[in-house]
Amino acid sequence: MQSIIDPEVVHRLAEQNGLREMFSSGVIAAMELRRYGDGEAVCSVGDRLESMFILVQGKLKIHTLLPNGKSMLVRFARPMSVIGDVELLRQYPVKNEVESVGDSLLLVAGRKMLLKELEENTVLLRFLMGELSHKMYTLGQTSALNLLYPVENRFASYLMSLFEDNVGGQRVEEIRTSSLTETADLLGTSYRHLNRIVRRFIEEGIIERKRGRLSVLDKARLAQLANGNLYE
Repeated sequence: MQSIIDPEVVHRLAEQNGLREMFSSGVIAAMELRRYGDGEAVCSVGDRLESMFILVQGKLKIHTLLPNGKSMLVRFARPMSVIGDVELLRQYPVKNEVESVGDSLLLVAGRKMLLKELEENTVLLRFLMGELSHKMYTLGQTSALNLLYPVENRFASYLMSLFEDNVGGQRVEEIRTSSLTETADLLGTSYRHLNRIVRRFIEEGIIERKRGRLSVLDKARLAQLANGNLYE
């Protein structure tokens, strides 16, 4: 994690993402800007957060740890997603792992400052309520996807969610095959089964394997398999 000390950049990102309409100038001025690299953890299970994080650039992967030690994908977060809003009021311990996909920029606001801000800032309160409602809605959709859909559909949804937009200013169109074991865990399947699906997708011309990476060739077919379901 890199802390960026540049008030002008903070104010520019706040302006670009509409934060000036939700936060007072004093809160924006006190925000810290952090850059997280690919795979770097923003927060982990059990953490007690003293801040709230606002994603202003990049993408985050959110997954939960299961009692058997494996993990399951919850969703991908894109700007303007908030991390720490669920834990804000009562300081609940963090329940999910949150890590950066590619490079990500997050603005960080202290908890005590935000609680004071919420006493009079109804715009911010409505925004946070909207974020919480979205998370509750998508959690049900993701749970149904993980429990009811075949692995091939879940893998297609995973690829569509991963490759949907720009990350760190560059188009992401490939995935390292060395990470397929982790991907299998996230999708609740075995590496062997996922590898069979990968081979079938390659044979059907949906993806290709080259130099240890998978790239998407047929996004229309992938979208058909995903059937409109995304991890977001």
